[in-house]
Parts: sequence; C-alpha cells; structure tokens
Amino acid sequence: MLLHILILIAIINSLTGKAIIARNVSDCTISEDGILLYHGKHSFTKFDQECLSWNDLQTMYVDIINEPNFYSDPSIKAAKNYCRNPNMNVDGPWCFVETESIVSMEHCNVCQSLASRATLPTDIGFIDEEATNDTDGGFFPTIRDEVKRYAAYIHERMKKLMEHIRKNIRRLRSRFSDQSNYNT
Repeated sequence: MLLHILILIAIINSLTGKAIIARNVSDCTISEDGILLYHGKHSFTKFDQECLSWNDLQTMYVDIINEPNFYSDPSIKAAKNYCRNPNMNVDGPWCFVETESIVSMEHCNVCQSLASRATLPTDIGFIDEEATNDTDGGFFPTIRDEVKRYAAYIHERMKKLMEHIRKNIRRLRSRFSDQSNYNT
C-alpha cells in the first residue's frame, strides 16, 4: 500500500516538472546549540520556490557563504542549490531565492521532525487539581490532562490577545480624539 502511494506521488510530481528528491532524517543533524543542519539534496523552499546556486551568490554574501560553513559539502560549488544552514539560523535550513529580481532568504521544509517543538506552560493555576493529580496514570487521564493544558494555554493567550487589542483600540481612539480636537 505504501509503495503504491509513493509511486502515485512520484507520478504526480513528475507531471509538475520538478525533480523528486527523497528527504531523509539521516540527512539532518542537530548541532550542540540545537541548530538544525541539512546535508541532503532538497532544493525547494517551503513556498515551493527553487533555490539559487550558492556558488553564484558567494561574492554577494561573503559573510554568509564561505567554505567552513558548508559542513558536509566538499565545496560551495558542490552544495549546488541545496537547502543548507550556513549562518546557523535558529529556524533551520534555508536558501536564497529570487522573486521579481529581488534575492532573499527563504526557509526550507526539511528536518522539521527534528525541530524543537514549543512546550506548553505547566504552571497554569486554574487547571483543577483532580486533573493533575490522577494516580491511575492511564491513557485517557493523560489525554484529558493534555487537552486541559492546551485549553488553559489557549485561554491565557486569548486573554493576552484581547487585552492587546483593547489597548490598541484605546490608543487609536485617543489619537482620533486628539486629531479631531486639533482640526476644530
């Protein structure tokens, strides 16, 4: 079944004219600082733009593109246009793309399974104690606790967002009233 799905994906991708490059977690490493590095041959950004050749941009971005930063590649020329992380960007592998004659940096969707995930706060005070003190430790109580933690986290974030919106509305009202007083 999995083989059939892979073949179907390969056929569909070949119709779009893009090369199919298998991405593998073994092509990814994490530095001691938690920075994601990629050594595979994927050359498209997360927005499906083709990466530019590193070698062609070496003179433009000397501070970013230099030999020691291309870890597993024998040279910058060998890195071709593959996604890399030469400046140790915390968001992981990226490459340069050109859009309307503007060269910019864009992230690639590689190594995402190794990326650190945001953790939810565990010190939210209004989660009821019975949910956090289950002693049976079963599957469903654990799921219930996680759902409650997510709900509490979302609730707190929504409260902060609403307060931010209220503050901006007050500021806009103040500006508007100041401006209308000035105009009269």
